[in-house]
Amino acid sequence: MRKLLVIADPHAGNVAGLAPPGYRCDRVRELQEKFYDWYKPEIKKRAPYDALLALGDLTDGEGKKGQLDTFETDVHKQAEAAALIIQEAGVDPNYIRLVAGTPFHTNGVLEYEQIVADILGCSIKPIQKFEIEGWKIHGKHVAGRSDIPYGQGTPLLKELTRLEAEAFKEGKDAPDIILRGHVHYSMIVRKHNRIAATVPCLELPISGANSRRYSAWEYDVGFDVIYLEEGRFPEIEEVIMPIKILKEEGYECLKW
Repeated sequence: MRKLLVIADPHAGNVAGLAPPGYRCDRVRELQEKFYDWYKPEIKKRAPYDALLALGDLTDGEGKKGQLDTFETDVHKQAEAAALIIQEAGVDPNYIRLVAGTPFHTNGVLEYEQIVADILGCSIKPIQKFEIEGWKIHGKHVAGRSDIPYGQGTPLLKELTRLEAEAFKEGKDAPDIILRGHVHYSMIVRKHNRIAATVPCLELPISGANSRRYSAWEYDVGFDVIYLEEGRFPEIEEVIMPIKILKEEGYECLKW
């Protein structure tokens, strides 16, 4: 049996993102410490891992929305922080696969996630396709999103069906396991002895950052561990951080 660790969307440099020691912001230091103090032990608890797949948006970018969201705009420091996050898993770089994230967060005058790959000495591609224990894995960052509480499975079933049809037309093998990031919630569907899943994110839903998804009905922070064995259907362990989405209530009363 082999264990594949799958992480997505740490958004290093964002106030809500995962921040290792030495790469934190005074404004939200206590929150970042608590977040990392959850992540590191949970990763270590399930080690060792045979391989690691990181599904993009490893960096937050140079602060296109301003420094309310992005406290660290030096993309080289963001890349260093992202590399440290991945190194916590202790996986041999030969078995680490990175997927390129959205251009908004990951490129400008250069590809920021390429710096992460260079630090780690591992592979980075827009799509990662590899096989473990006979199971064909297809990893990409972007997935269709649904904010309908009972609708998260529909984009995944659509992606699974599309890849099956594409493989049939081209005479290729369809993937057995389809993994996506981007949407910041966890969902798993199964059809035709195949799995499609969106992976929880590593960015907190806090006010003042990550605002579009902060208002969403569904939001999951954590990571996945996939247990792979030839001839046995894969098992996905969803490791979800217990969080409460807190929103400010009430209105300020103006007095004269």
